[in-house]
Amino acid sequence: MDKHEKGIQKQPGRLDQPLPEWRGGYGGDVRRLPKVVQRLLHGHGLTAEEKAELLWRFFELDHRSRERRRRIQGWVLGILLVAIASYLAAHERSWIADQIMAWLSPPAAPPA
Repeated sequence: MDKHEKGIQKQPGRLDQPLPEWRGGYGGDVRRLPKVVQRLLHGHGLTAEEKAELLWRFFELDHRSRERRRRIQGWVLGILLVAIASYLAAHERSWIADQIMAWLSPPAAPPA
């Protein structure tokens, strides 16, 4: 891999993206893919360094997508909890007041 492919020195005018800037997608133009991915698509063998760089990039992309999914799930869960709490506050005030009073009042003494 040359310095452009590694992302160390970008060469203006080259169509292929450096591997660290590649987001894992295929935009329809094979020439814009990183050279390592182009060689892989054409069935050419990769060196150990190229395999390692490509695997590391796939790991980074997978890690980012999992992190983004977790963030979105957290937001959805938070919005859902707020929606449930606001519904209960608006429509079930007497039930909420009864529950709070049951928690605050001391337990009844057992009959003697």
